[in-house]
Amino acid sequence: MNEPKRNSDRHSLVPYVRDRFVILYKRMQAKGFDPIMFEARRSKLRQIWLYGCGRVHHLGQPKKTWTLMSKHITGKAGDTVSKSKWWNWPEFFDALIEEGAKLDLYPAGKSEKCHLEWRG
Repeated sequence: MNEPKRNSDRHSLVPYVRDRFVILYKRMQAKGFDPIMFEARRSKLRQIWLYGCGRVHHLGQPKKTWTLMSKHITGKAGDTVSKSKWWNWPEFFDALIEEGAKLDLYPAGKSEKCHLEWRG
């Protein structure tokens, strides 16, 4: 099976989560960062594909998604990266997590700092 298309349109998120990402990106830009949405709402087919075949972590380590029930499917999670440096900017992700928490957006775990989700 070919990889199902990745959706990076933040407007596909549920409105109250999308609005938080809009605020988050403005705050990140005010700090000198360049956030972009890497992946927003995810189809069930893509989630199954990611879970089943695994994927390559940005450090080159094999990794599978942790669940078939990702908040991406419900439009309550988004993956954010730096437009200029992608995953290669630790200070970017520290600021993303800090600012995200102020908007009730939290990482799923310590290893996937780009992923923020609404837990409400």
